[in-house]
This record gives sequence, structure tokens and C-alpha cells, in this order.
Amino acid sequence: MRTSCSCGAIDSHTHFVPEHFPAYAGRSIDSGWPSMVPAQACRRHVMVNGSVYRTVSNRSWEPQRRLDDMDQLKTARQVLSPMPELLAYWLDADHGAGLCRYLNDTVAEMVTFAPQRFAGLGAVPLQDIERAISELDYLRNGLGLSGVELGSNVNGKPLGHPDFVPFFQAAAQWGAAIFVHPLRPAGLDRVIGPPLLEQVIAFPGESGLCAASIITGNLLEKALGVRIAFSHGGGSLVSVLPRLQHGWHTF
Repeated sequence: MRTSCSCGAIDSHTHFVPEHFPAYAGRSIDSGWPSMVPAQACRRHVMVNGSVYRTVSNRSWEPQRRLDDMDQLKTARQVLSPMPELLAYWLDADHGAGLCRYLNDTVAEMVTFAPQRFAGLGAVPLQDIERAISELDYLRNGLGLSGVELGSNVNGKPLGHPDFVPFFQAAAQWGAAIFVHPLRPAGLDRVIGPPLLEQVIAFPGESGLCAASIITGNLLEKALGVRIAFSHGGGSLVSVLPRLQHGWHTF
């Protein structure tokens, strides 16, 4: 049952989707570049590679609609982050950087609409570390956003991989908040049932794998002070963590 909170809750997990996307400038037919087409009233289809990825309402891009819902639910503040598929780490670096810039400018406009009610997390092209650090600088120091949303892996490479250490060090230096969300999770070939079970079954496992990689990769020691939150309650980490602790003491 869905209930409201009279204390003025902060909802840290609320995604936005732009009303439009810029045209794709590349040549690859199956690039993964998103687009929007009209759906039923007040809704649009998010298209990826010619197929409907998701149908979203105008609440995804109209801040006043969000504020109306927030007032009804007694939510004091929302932290806006991109729909994870829009992180698009599979794009080449140039196109990925362009899409991230568009997303960051979009969420900054939404935050400006009601800065006392909204905080914003941007996107970075983590498939190119130098560009990701540059975009982090733009969204944090140029736009004044609170931090960044990251997918749990970059084309199969977990966030605890040593390649990502310079990015996390930059995030720690600037005090940027990091919100990690499952993205194209591992194990989907083992899930039996309708597609939405991806979120029910695969997301928790993916979150746990990602969080464990950050621990076992010693990322928290290499990027001291980095601020990381994992969506969906950290997924399976709650079960994995005692086993990691036991493994540390045992072998």
C-alpha cells in the first residue's frame, strides 16, 4: 500500500526523461541513441533502436506536474536523475558526451524551476574517463548540480574496476554525490517470466555485484571521502556483506 509522509520526505530516487532528444549525428543504425515519439494523451514513447523502450508521462519532464504530485504525497524534495538507459555508455565517446550534456542542461533547468523542491544529478560519459571528469566538472561547478548518477557497470565493466578510480577521486575532491543504479544487469538469461522481472530479480543482484566490486577493488581507500549511494536499498549487498567480512577474516 502506498502511503504519504507528513514529515516532508526526501525522495532520492526519481528519474526524469526529456520531452525531446536532439537528432542523432552518427551513422550507426543500431547506435542506442534515444528518441521520442507521441503516444496516448500526455505520454510519449522512448524509442531505442527503433523499438519502444518505455512509455512515460509528462511528469517525466514537466516540473509543475511533479510538484503537484509531491504536494499530494507530502514529499518535500525530489532528487532528479536520468532514466538509467539514457546513460548510454554504449555510444562512442563523442556522442555519449553530447547526450550527457543535453541531459545535464535539461535537469538543471528543472531544478531552476523550483530549487527549494528539486535537486539534480547529472550524467557523464563514463566510457571515456577524461571526458567523464570534464563533464563532472561542468555539471557540478558549472551548473551547480548535486552530483551524478552512474550505471552499475560500463559495458560489463563494474564500477570497482581500477580504470574508474580517477573519476571517483575527482568526485571526492569536488564533494559530488554519486547515485548508482542498475543498468543492463547481469543474469538476465537466467530470469524466467515477463520483462519487468528484470527489475524484481536482476536489479538486486546487479546492485550487490557492483557494491561488492567497490569494496573488493579498494575504491573507498583510493578515493577517500567519496560519497556513494546505491539504489534499491543496495540490492543483495545486505546478504553479501557478511560473507565478504567472513571471507576477509578467513582467507
